[in-house]
Order: sequence, then C-alpha cells, then structure tokens
Amino acid sequence: MGRLYKVEVDQILLEQIKGMQFPEECGEDELTDGYRMLKEYLCGLENDPLTDLAVDYARVFLGAGIAGNEAAYPYESVYTSPKRLIMQDARDQVVALYRTKGLIKSGALDFPEDHIALELEFMVHLCQETQQALATREWSAVSACLKEQLDFLAQHLQNWVPAFCSDVEKYAETGLYQAVAKITNGYLRLECTLLEELIAETVVEVGA
Repeated sequence: MGRLYKVEVDQILLEQIKGMQFPEECGEDELTDGYRMLKEYLCGLENDPLTDLAVDYARVFLGAGIAGNEAAYPYESVYTSPKRLIMQDARDQVVALYRTKGLIKSGALDFPEDHIALELEFMVHLCQETQQALATREWSAVSACLKEQLDFLAQHLQNWVPAFCSDVEKYAETGLYQAVAKITNGYLRLECTLLEELIAETVVEVGA
C-alpha cells in the first residue's frame, strides 16, 4: 500500500498487482469490497492504463486540475492541523518516533515524514521487530512491540486515514485508487482488531 501512495504506478507494479490473489472474504466488509473492486478494475483494463493512473495520481494526491486546491493530500499534518498545512506537529511527532528506531527519511524522497507511505513503512518496521521477538519467544518484548504497533496505529494512522481514504474515493476516477482507498481503511481497521487480540493473548502468556 505504501508503494501505491508514494509514486505513480509503473508497469512493473501493475504486473505485480495483476499477479496477486485476493480473498473473496476476509472478515472486514470494507476490505472485502476493496478487493472485489480491485479485481473488477484489473479485469477491465484498457490499452493504456498507466496514463490514466498517472493522471489520476496527480489529480488525487497532488491536486492537479482540481478547482480550489482540494485533493487527498497524503500527509497526516494536513488532516490534523487546523489550517490543513504540511510540516505541522504530526510531522515532528513521527520524526521523533522514527529516530527512536534509528530511522531517517531517504534523501531521495522530497516529501515530509508524515506521508502515508512512510507511516505505513514504519508499521512494517514495527512488525519486523515483533517477528524478531517472537522468534526468541521473549513474550514481554512481544507484548511491548505489539503495543507500539497499536499505539502508532491509533495515534498516527487511524486519526486521519479514514478521512483521507474518503477523499481518495471522492476525487479518484480510476477503479484502482478507489479500491486502494477501501483496502487501506479496511485493512487498518482489521489490523487494530487483530493487534488488540494479540496483545490480550501475550498478556495471558506472560502471566502463565
């Protein structure tokens, strides 16, 4: 998902998406709808989808061609600051969190650190830390890692991504980005539920 938001779809990514298998049912209605929409989009591809997707990316995430400078700008600061500006408190907060893990933004990226792609990539990093703790069965460390994931999800994704995804669906004209918005929102909601369940299980394991 992070790659889809970071830059326009190219032929390699499109082929990767076309080769993916999507579940018919996954226990979360919006996520299921998103997978269904994505499959329908892929089945109806025309001769030059990359051009259409590039135009849609510019419209949706950069505001190109939209009157009033309205778009689904992919920054937490835009959705959590009173004047919808970039580089606000949310950006400073995530930078501080990244630094606690020894992470810094690549110099090749010309957008702020609270971009949705980077926040999703940070969740991946936290998942990898959890996997490492699980490999050694260090249950207290597992519990702490899961709590970090849930806290970041609640404080830096769920507080703005639902509104962001709603705007993506509002402005997008291609089925791919409409589907991705549903998949993103549904997946994060499902992940929150799963994390809460896993935290409860690790508490029991530690207590045992």
